[in-house]
Amino acid sequence: MKLQKLGLAPGLILGALGLCALAAGCKDDDPCDPGQIVRDGQCYPAPAVGGETGLGGADAGGQPDAASGAGSVTVDTPFGSACKDSTDSSDCGGIAPICADLTKLGQSMMCTQIDCSPGEANAGVCPSGFRCFAFPGYPSVCTKE
Repeated sequence: MKLQKLGLAPGLILGALGLCALAAGCKDDDPCDPGQIVRDGQCYPAPAVGGETGLGGADAGGQPDAASGAGSVTVDTPFGSACKDSTDSSDCGGIAPICADLTKLGQSMMCTQIDCSPGEANAGVCPSGFRCFAFPGYPSVCTKE
C-alpha cells in the first residue's frame, strides 16, 4: 500500500508542474495589426474618427500622408456601396469604412460601419434607411432596413 502511495506522488508533482507551466504560458496582449481593434476575439479596422478614413493612407484633406507613401489612394464610400474585400476593407472608406458580408442576413456585401449600438464608439452613425443590428458574438453593424 505504501508503494502505491509513493508511486502516486511523482505523478501529482508532474501534473502540478504541467498546470503551472500552462498557467504561466504566453498570451499575445496585442494580437491585431496596427490600426485594428480586438472585438469578440476578432480583429477589425479601428472606427473612423473625424475626417480619417479608418484605413490609413491619407490625411484629413484626402492627400496621401507621409507614413503611407505616395502611392496610397483615399477611398470615400457611402453606406451600402458594393464591396468585395471583406478581409481588409480596402474598397471602403470615409463614413462607411467596413466591407461587411451581410449575405446571411439577406443583404449583400456592402460598405458600412460597426460598433453602432448605443454606448459604442460609433453609436447613432447609421444614416436614414439603415438600422444598427447586433448579433451575439459579432460587432453591431449598420444594415439596410
